[in-house]
Amino acid sequence: MATTPRGAFTGRPCRSCGTRIRARLYLCATCWDRLPANSRRALSHRGPTAMRRLRALYDRIDEGWPLEEITIT
Repeated sequence: MATTPRGAFTGRPCRSCGTRIRARLYLCATCWDRLPANSRRALSHRGPTAMRRLRALYDRIDEGWPLEEITIT
């Protein structure tokens, strides 16, 4: 029986564009690159507020904000 390689596509869609993304990623690479650098940096930090920042990102995407205008601190 073959196992799924680490980082394989899981079929989970990108929250922004619907493209399938790898495990442990918030967005597909194209959408991630469209976020402002400060937002990408904030989302990359681990710690007690990481889930709050991720929820803020997903809330803004669901509200229809353009990725280039999303600011996460």
